Amino acid sequence: MLYLLVGMVSLAMAFKSLFSTKLLSFHEKAAGTLWDEIEYPYKLVILSLLRLAGLGFLIMSILLIVCPLVNYFIPNTFYKYSIPVIALIFCTGLFANNYYLYKKTKADTPWKESLYAMFVIIAGIIISILN
Repeated sequence: MLYLLVGMVSLAMAFKSLFSTKLLSFHEKAAGTLWDEIEYPYKLVILSLLRLAGLGFLIMSILLIVCPLVNYFIPNTFYKYSIPVIALIFCTGLFANNYYLYKKTKADTPWKESLYAMFVIIAGIIISILN
């Protein structure tokens, strides 16, 4: 159930990033530049990178929503532990990146949310080990 929560949040971030038409608000604050002030070629690069991040969120959400259901019906120790470990790696990188951006720019990045996701995934792994 914990994985489902993180998966749903990741799915929301995936849609937000995949369908974004400009920088996210904390990106603008960190850059110190409004979207309208950025030259068009850079806008294309930024949107491309934002959509790639959205794909990462989408993949993680699929892993955390679908794979535990598959594992419930077809138990497999590899799936039971590898899926949350992959999600933990993603969330750890997300936390490190967001925290670094926060410390360097003081922009209100979602580093705390990334840290919470890490703790939830770790709790899920511990619960899985105990079951």
